[in-house]
Amino acid sequence: MTPEHRNHRRGTLYMLLVIAIWGGFLPVGKSALQAVDPYWLTAMRFSTAALVFIGLLWVREGRAALRTEGQFWKIVLFGTLGFAGFGVCLFEGLKLTRPEISGMILALGPIQVALFQWWRTHRRPDNFTLGAIALALFGELFVITAGDVTRLTGGDALGNGLVFLASLFWTAYTLGGQQFPGWSPVRYTTLSCSLGCFAILVAVAIATLAGHSQPPTTTKMLEVWPQLAFLILFASVFGILFWNMGVAKLGPLNAGLFANFTPVITYLIAIYQGRRPAAIELMGAAIVLVALIANNRHQYAKVHRIEG
Repeated sequence: MTPEHRNHRRGTLYMLLVIAIWGGFLPVGKSALQAVDPYWLTAMRFSTAALVFIGLLWVREGRAALRTEGQFWKIVLFGTLGFAGFGVCLFEGLKLTRPEISGMILALGPIQVALFQWWRTHRRPDNFTLGAIALALFGELFVITAGDVTRLTGGDALGNGLVFLASLFWTAYTLGGQQFPGWSPVRYTTLSCSLGCFAILVAVAIATLAGHSQPPTTTKMLEVWPQLAFLILFASVFGILFWNMGVAKLGPLNAGLFANFTPVITYLIAIYQGRRPAAIELMGAAIVLVALIANNRHQYAKVHRIEG
């Protein structure tokens, strides 16, 4: 077996694990929110993940890799967006909406990246990509409303809006990695997560003092300890590590193609739990997935034509 085949096989395995972990993340998170509020849950997730990442970075790249090299405030900014902003907004939104809807909103990340690159470089995406973006947004409307336009107002709308805001924060964080070209993905993840934890602690303190957040009791935490273990260890540590390893083996385009299937797992879990999505909602989800996958393959073909 050639090294290319071994890399592809390993990368595929990593991405299948990512799909399984991230597909279950939102339903499990919804369950954990019954006992732990969004602020404390975010703090527990990422403070634990930061400790694991620090140990991993120290072993792989040495103590010197823990230095910010004059990029302190920049990494604080992206860490705040990617971990404090994303974590709190996602869980606050998830309290008000359904996991599978949240999953479809988060799946729009590639569209946000394309639109941001258009704004930053003033280079208009080609017609195929613009068509895929329009088609995905059209399908997303069916997913969110399921044919009932009243869902565009009230609690559902607020929850979906917060999840969308969380996705914007994550897109900004992901693109922020380009600001540190000499850093490995593990180093960017470690330093941004570690410094982002300070912003999370500030948010927890403010929300607690304002009466919007309460520390979880030991009894409540014991009631949902399996969910907490999954969120803290698997989703926050292994999910990100497997993602980075999959990208290294397959490249970002192929990894992105795999990631598009994550909402499918979330929908299957919802169906297993007894929810029966409306036909128009499933149609919308299918439209979004087809648009994202088609655009991913289109971008992959463009890159290979250029390289060829």
